[in-house]
Amino acid sequence: MYGSESIYALVPKEYTVPVKPPMHKSYHDPNAHISGSTFGCRGTTRLPGAGMISKKDGALFGPSKIPPVKSLRRSPSPESKSKGQSFHYDDRRKGPIPPKDEKPVMGIKTTKNFITANAVEAILQVPRVVEVGELNYLKKEDYGKPPAYLEQVKEEIRRENEMIEKYVKEQTGQVDIAPETFEEVTEEERQELLNDLKAKWDNVNANYQKITHLVQLDTTGQIRRKETLEGQLDQLEKNIQKLMRPGPILLRK
Repeated sequence: MYGSESIYALVPKEYTVPVKPPMHKSYHDPNAHISGSTFGCRGTTRLPGAGMISKKDGALFGPSKIPPVKSLRRSPSPESKSKGQSFHYDDRRKGPIPPKDEKPVMGIKTTKNFITANAVEAILQVPRVVEVGELNYLKKEDYGKPPAYLEQVKEEIRRENEMIEKYVKEQTGQVDIAPETFEEVTEEERQELLNDLKAKWDNVNANYQKITHLVQLDTTGQIRRKETLEGQLDQLEKNIQKLMRPGPILLRK
């Protein structure tokens, strides 16, 4: 159920006038003097219960009879007084409030298919025209500069020409072989190379010792890692033996 949308709301209800209880009346005399109080007494201090106050107009909290308050409503204009009508705003006046016993109209339904209506409206809608100003190519950032792709094309053409020229020379036997040049290694450089190779051998050997306890290698990665470390150790040992041989050592430039 949602609010008044119920079949029970259609059944009229009987209105019962509530019974007003009797008005309460105090058994004390409202005009009697206040006994046992010293409020409002003048002169020396009196004993409790000795003072008695008589009500006077304006003595304590203003007059006992208050004059009627004037209306705070706006006084009518002279024009309305002359016409005998009250002033009101015609352009700001709202409709009357519906009575409390009036019920809204319920059960109104529509047969409109909103999906189809929206689709038809979208199909028949005129496309929006976007105004695009004329492009000024003279004010572009890359105006007058060669595009970047031309540099790539030139580089590719240069490489292709070099490959073709090299192939032609190989076929005709005109291959230019540059002479090899060597440089003799000093004793200090030789000792430094030996120390570096031994330090590298120690590092690779430490990594190799970590996997030597594996009797059975289950994965391809473990096998490949072991073979790589063994190959590095063999190559380092060969290089160390070459440097330890007597005689001069030549390095290719």
